[in-house]
Amino acid sequence: MANHRYALIMAGGRGTRFWPRSRKRSAKQVLRFFGERTLIQQAADRLEGVVPPENIWVLANDFLQAEIRKQLPQVPKQQIIAEPSQQNTAPCIGLAAKILAELDPKAVMGVFPADHLIVKEARFRKFVKTAYKAAETSDVVVLGIQPRWAETGYGYIEFPRNVSPGNLEISPVSSFREKPDEKTAKKFLKAGNFFWNAGMFFWKASTVLDLVRRHQPKTATLLAGLPSFTSRTFMS
Repeated sequence: MANHRYALIMAGGRGTRFWPRSRKRSAKQVLRFFGERTLIQQAADRLEGVVPPENIWVLANDFLQAEIRKQLPQVPKQQIIAEPSQQNTAPCIGLAAKILAELDPKAVMGVFPADHLIVKEARFRKFVKTAYKAAETSDVVVLGIQPRWAETGYGYIEFPRNVSPGNLEISPVSSFREKPDEKTAKKFLKAGNFFWNAGMFFWKASTVLDLVRRHQPKTATLLAGLPSFTSRTFMS
């Protein structure tokens, strides 16, 4: 099944959060903050041994596409795509799912933001491998991060009360809670079974498209109207 595993690295930032160091053409994901490798290089490095480079896809924008292609020479250039317009996460994932489902009907995709700092990479790979394996037979898998403070800018995943941090076993999700106020965030932190949403998802490409059709029919219609994405399309 490993040959059917693909990774989508989302790298469509506009260079505003780390201004003035970051700009449209040098957003945070192509900059070095921790060590000699940029954030997007680190994101690709973490997938080594889990997803082969030829199965990695990157969705960026017109300002960053050339620089990311330069920084990730191991990833096929035609798989580093510039979005025609910035439409946020769901359309980005939907587009990647459409491409992968047409190229490989058995595709299982992992979604990875390009701006994470993960120090314990070997440990991280264990979680990712477990998530891919579960996604091959389950609908949707999401990774949670143990919160260290009552953050109000993140979404939270509620797990059953018996779930402990660092558990490699798949557990059902009780609910998703969007960015809470400070009082609620403190309550989540104290409860111990609420984790930050890492924005890392694992699912079959076909499952994603089914979910988009169910919950975002307008987006699904637009995706369905796109031309067929085949190997020949990207090589031309």
